[in-house]
Amino acid sequence: MKREQTMHGVTKKRPLLVRFPGAGPARVHLVCVAHAGAGVAPFNRWTDHLPSWVSLIAVRLPGRESRLRESPLTSLDAAAGEVAGELAAQDGPLVFFGHCFGAVLAYRAARLMERTGRDDILRLVVAAAPAPDRTVGQDTHRLSGDALFQQLARYGAVQNTDRGRTLFELSEPAIRADFQALETWQPGDEASRPLAAPVLEVRGDSDEVLEPGTAGWSPWTTSEHRRLTVPGPHFLLGDAVGGLLAVIARQLEEDLSREQPRPATGPHPVPSNTAPRSGGI
Repeated sequence: MKREQTMHGVTKKRPLLVRFPGAGPARVHLVCVAHAGAGVAPFNRWTDHLPSWVSLIAVRLPGRESRLRESPLTSLDAAAGEVAGELAAQDGPLVFFGHCFGAVLAYRAARLMERTGRDDILRLVVAAAPAPDRTVGQDTHRLSGDALFQQLARYGAVQNTDRGRTLFELSEPAIRADFQALETWQPGDEASRPLAAPVLEVRGDSDEVLEPGTAGWSPWTTSEHRRLTVPGPHFLLGDAVGGLLAVIARQLEEDLSREQPRPATGPHPVPSNTAPRSGGI
């Protein structure tokens, strides 16, 4: 397992961004955001399975892992602003990846960076995630502890065992905060417009949480939108991660081969969406 490093050296006590460098010189930085309540642990071994020129930067929000004693953020804009701010000094190119909740946070951070003039964000990769507007107004964060646990077990994000419940209780405040941030966010300002970067949307072929065809990420980019299916359930960061990593590696190769600057802002507002909402996170 590669040793994690902070973005500004090893002296920062509770880093937001944690780096897992590849074996060779970095050609691209893959910024990864996990599902609700999770930190950097799902990405600990990713660089073992990605090209050596990929530098992985994982996001660890307050309220989890080494930041467990910190109060979690309940505002999507606040969390995205912190991520974008920390990445401001990072040389590109950048690719953002997010799973479930993490996909919306990754989109928001990438969009904030594009607004500052960054034109080296090559792509957003979203996995097992409904589009940002599909979860607004839902009330998952208000569920009872048992109901929330059972829902996450159905998603595959926790194990329905005594140990799984213990781990859930430890991370429950962060899980609720992430759902609250997702479900109370109000898209509509200029920073909520589509990305200039292309979007790759990935889902498992046995996903029973997302309804087929309803993830709806195509309006959230003014560039290319692609949708791919990989073997696996809704939760793709577990046993099914191999297929996801293979897709990401191929996409990074393709994006770097055709890298060129793009306009940093999307000119069109997101169209109103009348499709049924999906409850998958």
